Amino acid sequence: MNLKEINNFFSYEPFFDKDPSILVKKIKEIAAEYLDKNLLKEIDKAYIFAKEAHDDIMRLSWEPYIAHPLQATLFLMEIKPDIASIQWCILHDVIEDTPVTYDDIQEHFSKEVADICEWLVKVSKIKYKGEDRQLETIKKTFLAMAKDLRVIFIKLADRIHNIQTLHFHPKKDKQIKIAQETMKIYVPIAKKLWLYHYQLYLENGCFKILHPEEFQKIVKYMRKSFSSEYAYVDKWIKKITKLLKEEGLKDFSIKWRLKSPYRTREKSENKYNTNDFSKIMDMLAFRIITKDIADVYLTLGIIHKHYTPMIKRIKDYIAIPKFNGYKSIHTTVLGMFRFPTEIQIRTIEMDNVAEYWVAAHYGYSENKWSVKIPKNQAQWIKKLQDLVNSYKTTENKEWFKNELNIEMLNKSTFLYTPKGDIIELARWSTVLDFAFHVHTEVGLKFKNALVNREIKPISYVPKSGDVVMIQTWKNKYTASKHRVDYLKTPSAKAHLNRHLKLQNRDMILKKVISDLNKKLKELWLPALRAKEDQIVKSLTPEELEKKLIEISDKKLSYGKLINIAYPKLKETHKKTNKKKPKWDSEIIIDGNSIINYQLCPECRPKYGDKIIAKVWRHEIKIHTLTCKALKTASYANLLEAHWIDEEPNIYHFSLTLHFPKKYANIMQVMQRISELNIDLQHVWVKNYDDGTTEMIIESQYKSPAQIDYLIKDLKNNNNSIQIKNRHLS
Repeated sequence: MNLKEINNFFSYEPFFDKDPSILVKKIKEIAAEYLDKNLLKEIDKAYIFAKEAHDDIMRLSWEPYIAHPLQATLFLMEIKPDIASIQWCILHDVIEDTPVTYDDIQEHFSKEVADICEWLVKVSKIKYKGEDRQLETIKKTFLAMAKDLRVIFIKLADRIHNIQTLHFHPKKDKQIKIAQETMKIYVPIAKKLWLYHYQLYLENGCFKILHPEEFQKIVKYMRKSFSSEYAYVDKWIKKITKLLKEEGLKDFSIKWRLKSPYRTREKSENKYNTNDFSKIMDMLAFRIITKDIADVYLTLGIIHKHYTPMIKRIKDYIAIPKFNGYKSIHTTVLGMFRFPTEIQIRTIEMDNVAEYWVAAHYGYSENKWSVKIPKNQAQWIKKLQDLVNSYKTTENKEWFKNELNIEMLNKSTFLYTPKGDIIELARWSTVLDFAFHVHTEVGLKFKNALVNREIKPISYVPKSGDVVMIQTWKNKYTASKHRVDYLKTPSAKAHLNRHLKLQNRDMILKKVISDLNKKLKELWLPALRAKEDQIVKSLTPEELEKKLIEISDKKLSYGKLINIAYPKLKETHKKTNKKKPKWDSEIIIDGNSIINYQLCPECRPKYGDKIIAKVWRHEIKIHTLTCKALKTASYANLLEAHWIDEEPNIYHFSLTLHFPKKYANIMQVMQRISELNIDLQHVWVKNYDDGTTEMIIESQYKSPAQIDYLIKDLKNNNNSIQIKNRHLS
């Protein structure tokens, strides 16, 4: 966005006394460049229909409402849409805001146009309030997008014009809310679909609303620093055009751009960590577009022949494309202006993909439009569709928000399969997450992971560009509940938990019923499904099974289930229910009550002792936390264990780290602990005269496997750290 484009976007003038047909004329002029001339009359038809439907309705800007869908359509025209998409955009508010029905549109246009107009209404017409409304909007937007990708093109164009005119809204808090929603939902969608121009409109429009002072500060800097350069831009373009032609280059064009205010602020904060915008190297950039790849490299040679390149800033994204498929040559040269100047060189096809990505894959043939969505985008859209299909009611909105945050908004890691396919995962995902992403069966039968041909542990976090291969057992499931601790993505956790739940369902129910009957016997009550049993009489079979599963998931206690059927139990009965003479066979291990185990013959744990389980070869032993056998045990082999009537244990852990140098390594460790979302209770740091440092950290964990993950992660990220002491209590 150069200064002229910024000014044009933010100096919107409402259509008070202007004829809206002026906008229709602009739409048709653009459409005539690539559509059959006979189709242009369909644009007039949609305009007349929408104009009559909206009649005398006015917007908050006091302009005729019809101006809005026409302005949105002008933004849509940037991606050269098909005729149906143009009609949809002009008609997109008709069903929602006027008496016109689905049948009316189908009668005058087609079923295809009516269907999409109805889908657009489903996206917008939400009767929820506040946060629930926002989540339902997301859900319906993604469902519509999965049905037909063109829906989201129209929705983005509609949102762009709404942001452009947002300052007409009389309530400032409403402006802020809409801008925040746009940044959280629509900007990431535009980014994921690589609709670069749409992304620029939205993020800069929101930036001005949310941070007006910062926006004006950057625009002021741009005007001060670059207005004087504009006079030289045309001269340089003419000069380089002449130069390239003299060197034998033909069929090329040259564009230029100034980094947008939002991108300037983002880069100054995230990359340069400064408010000095002059530090940004690529504020002004030129783009040379050629007919083929051979001319790209020829152009690069000519540029370097006449201007001095900054060697470290030459990037060949043609030889090694970005993970989203972006291809181009980037070089930064000196001597062109008083500051380093970036030049991008690419073919016409590469430029289309870089600017409009998925929209660039549309192909026009015999008046029909088709689209071939790139594989990684198709996977992302399918993932969103599965996500929103799982979000049935607003009761599970917290889960939906957390899932959405990881699956959509977080930064990603891009990994290769051995065949060269690209897998996109949320940042900090492990090789086990990768396995589940490849296929659920691969994750459930995980044997080991090869990262760049080296065997890595199940907790290993691969980096972008790594080649990951998962080896599996042929006829053996290795999935277990403690592996949840090695998963970072909610979808992988859901697949693992679903498998474990189905696998153990019958056994769990038998165990729960057996324990329930023991408690009923202690209270002198009839066993489950006996003639006098009040539990079966008070609950349907479905309700009873649900309650038993809730008991296994620790969401319901045996006592509460019994009280449903026997509400008048005496207090003495309740007390009797809590007293147990023997507890040797009443231990929960890692949330599972059906695991076979042995008690350690050395420490001989008794009821009331704080205990832990140790896995060794093919057996599990229960130890007290003071047992000598735990001193040399690997925390990866330890599982949480507790007596059946007690709450799951939380283990207190202290770790002593020794650093050969002061400060620097400590800061790295603290930053890493923060990235792993570990809550520290206490931290002590002691500096010694020999220049070394010792740090003791204390924390609490539910699973010992998490402790093992922390220790291994610290060692892997800093070889100089020495683990001097560790203690579990």
